[in-house]
Amino acid sequence: MARQRLRIGGFTLLELVIALTIVGMLGAMALPSFASLVARQRLHAAAHHLQADIALARHEAGKRAQPVHLVFQPGTQWCYVLSAGIGVDCRQAAVAPGNGVIKVVRAADHPGVLLLEATAMALDGHSGASLTGLGHARFASREGQLLQVRLGQLGRASVCAPAAKVAGIAACPAAAPAV
Repeated sequence: MARQRLRIGGFTLLELVIALTIVGMLGAMALPSFASLVARQRLHAAAHHLQADIALARHEAGKRAQPVHLVFQPGTQWCYVLSAGIGVDCRQAAVAPGNGVIKVVRAADHPGVLLLEATAMALDGHSGASLTGLGHARFASREGQLLQVRLGQLGRASVCAPAAKVAGIAACPAAAPAV
């Protein structure tokens, strides 16, 4: 009687090890790209969040018929506050009825994003225009990408890339030469 080998479908241990090694190598190559994508998306979110908050401040200024201020504290533990009052410190501010604080945003809301610099901003309660002239805030990712939120004279905000190109964001216009 001849012995017949009955082969059952499946993978050998060697085939499984080779397949897992290949998948691991592909994952290791994709991980830096994925981390960069996450950092860029967090940077985009922080800049667009501030752009939306400027629009909120403009709306609140008109609704309240009084100026609304944006006050910034740059650095690693950055924050900013939208307030109907002047000189509110975002590090101690809390939204409560009657205290004039509209919104507080902290670095913890946007992990991995730094607020490098910012100018205080104020929006008029009647026209919605900027009371402080041109304003800006500059955000950076851990990878060194920069985005800037610019406040125009009419109280509208825009997001641009001041240095190297950032995917999906237009470059900041060059400053006009001094006359």
